[in-house]
Amino acid sequence: MKNIKNDLSFLGPSGTYSESAALIYKNNDKKVLVPKKNIFEVLESVEKGIHKECIVPIENSRVGTVIETIDYLLNSKNLFINHKILIPIEACLISKSENLNLKDITEIISKPEAINQCNLWINKYLRKGIKITESPSTGEAVANLKNLPDQVAAIGPERAALINNHYILEKGIQDYKNNVTKFVVVSNNKSSKTGKDSTTIAFGFKVSDEAGLLLSALECFSKRNINLQKIESRPKGTKLGNYIFIIDFNGHAEDKDVNEALQELKKITSLFKVLGSYSI
Repeated sequence: MKNIKNDLSFLGPSGTYSESAALIYKNNDKKVLVPKKNIFEVLESVEKGIHKECIVPIENSRVGTVIETIDYLLNSKNLFINHKILIPIEACLISKSENLNLKDITEIISKPEAINQCNLWINKYLRKGIKITESPSTGEAVANLKNLPDQVAAIGPERAALINNHYILEKGIQDYKNNVTKFVVVSNNKSSKTGKDSTTIAFGFKVSDEAGLLLSALECFSKRNINLQKIESRPKGTKLGNYIFIIDFNGHAEDKDVNEALQELKKITSLFKVLGSYSI
């Protein structure tokens, strides 16, 4: 049997919000943290048994579900969410030049989600038609400034600026000040019941436009007094009008009433998956 190290992969490099969440989960033990280039590599490292656990962003209070994470979990056969960690997001505008004027910035680089969380600020304070460049992570965007012209700035965490010896031009540029990202710890094992759990599931219907389908799905929970924390839809990616629904609710998948609800839901869906149960 393969000997899997007791380590944790995360979306690197150092200085990302993912690293901040990983440090919280591992009690600041940097020795067990392993950075990866993108979310796919993070999750793949656990699915293939290279690392024991990983931590990935799954939802932001401003822009919603992180598509890369959900898509991978939906298609995986043996990955489960075990824990959640909430990280407040304070986005910083970072430059390698200390005295760079905002109107002189010609390009912004960052992870797409980070850029989307700062759109209002960018449109208000930076030049019109500024070039936007996507990066796999906020940490990588900040680190790469050293190889770019002085007029390029990055959006990322304060920690990324400190690690790379760059300068913070503006703090708190996110459009909504109570911006929070939900990170989840993922492994190849299901978590045990704690008595205070949440569960995330995904499901879809073969015929998406049949009247009452979604209502029937939600009634599986409501008639058992199971509290839904979130319901979100996203396109399947096959054709217009076909959606996958993602639901968070109170309870563990092994709870009697939850298990009954899930078994009933399975009967009316063509796609169904429990992404994991985890302590609140």
